[in-house]
Amino acid sequence: MRAYEERWVAPVSVWLGVLAVALVVAATLHAGADGARAVVPYVVLPLLAVAGLLRASRGGVRVEQGVLQVPGGRIALAELGGVRALDRQATRLARGPLAQPRAFVATRSWLGASVQVQIEDPDDDTPYWLIGTRHPERLAEVLRAR
Repeated sequence: MRAYEERWVAPVSVWLGVLAVALVVAATLHAGADGARAVVPYVVLPLLAVAGLLRASRGGVRVEQGVLQVPGGRIALAELGGVRALDRQATRLARGPLAQPRAFVATRSWLGASVQVQIEDPDDDTPYWLIGTRHPERLAEVLRAR
């Protein structure tokens, strides 16, 4: 049974923005080209953009069977310490000026909020995990209930 699961699917606005940039770059590459060289950028660049967004949207957060799992990492809930739900502003600070170099960050650019989880494992020098989420209070509640 899963206690919590969230997929990090990019919103429509991100898809439209990335595709618009791909088409602008394609138009720039197309300038002055003729024949197939004129068409290739309009086919290849949007396909690469879609592939990149599909890959980025594969990730997510999962809490099940006593384990927190995110892209690039998994940790037993027993090794977690304090849990803080962060709003958009606090997340921006935690990703930037207040970030610790040894922290583990798992998020996507379109996720404004996050949860910061202290790590209690003495063998792990990672001070905390910063996990992007659309529902920081709900994820924090699940992690606190461990």
